[in-house]
Amino acid sequence: MKSGKKKDYTLHSVKNAMRILRLFSLDRPALGVTEISKALGLSKSTVHHLMSSLTNEGLLEKTPESKYQLGLAFLRLSGIIEEQMEIHRESLPILIRLRDEFDENAYIGILEQTKVAYLQKAESRNSSPSLSQIGSRNPAFCTGTGKAILAYQKEEIIAEIAKDLHSYGPNSITDPELFKRHLLEVKNQGYAICIDEINKGISSIGVPVRNYTGKVIAAVSIVGATERIQNKNMPYMIKKLKEAGKEISGKLGYYH
Repeated sequence: MKSGKKKDYTLHSVKNAMRILRLFSLDRPALGVTEISKALGLSKSTVHHLMSSLTNEGLLEKTPESKYQLGLAFLRLSGIIEEQMEIHRESLPILIRLRDEFDENAYIGILEQTKVAYLQKAESRNSSPSLSQIGSRNPAFCTGTGKAILAYQKEEIIAEIAKDLHSYGPNSITDPELFKRHLLEVKNQGYAICIDEINKGISSIGVPVRNYTGKVIAAVSIVGATERIQNKNMPYMIKKLKEAGKEISGKLGYYH
C-alpha cells in the first residue's frame, strides 16, 4: 500500500473508531458488533477489527454477554481530566491574588511530555502578546513552570528531555549535564527562576504544586518582563509563590 493511501486508511480507521466510542452512553453502556454495524453503516468485519484494536488498548472490554463496554483506560483518562479541572478551578483566586500583588501575569501549568500546558492564567495590565495563553504550550526546560515540575520527575524523564535541548532565549541551558545539575538545585531550593531563557526580555519564577499523594503535578508561576521582574523584591516574590503553591496543593488534598 502506497504511503498516501496508507495514511488515508489510517485516518479513516481512527475516525470510525471515534464514531464507535461515541455510541456508548448511560442509556447504552454495552453494545454488540451487530448493533454498531447497523448504527454506523459499517461492515461487521470492519467493526470487529476496530473493536479488537480498541479492546487491546484498554479502551473497550468484553462483557460476559459478548458485548463491549468502555474499558478501564477511560477511568484513568477521566481521572486526569478531573484533576486538571480541579486545578483549573481551585487555582484562579490564588492566581488573581498573585497578579494583583505583583502586577504580573500568574499561571498554573502541567507537564505534557516535553512541554508545559497552561491550565489557568490571571492576566495583568502589563501583559505582553509574547506571553502564553491558556491552553498554549511551551518547552518545559526553559520555563519557570516547566522546571519547577521537571525537577521532581523521574531520572529517565529528565534524561530524555536533556537529550533535546535547544536555544530559545539567550540564557537557555543547552548542555545536558548542566541542565540536570540545575534541576537538582531547583529541587533543593523549591523554586525555579528563568531569566531570558525562553525569550529575550521575558523572565519567570515557578514553584511546584502537589496532589493528595504528594506527587508534583503542576507549578504556579509569575511571568513578566525581565526588567520589571528583576527590579521587584525577588526573595519576597518567591516566598509568596511558595505560599501559593502550598495553598493550591492543600486544596488538592496535600497536607504535610
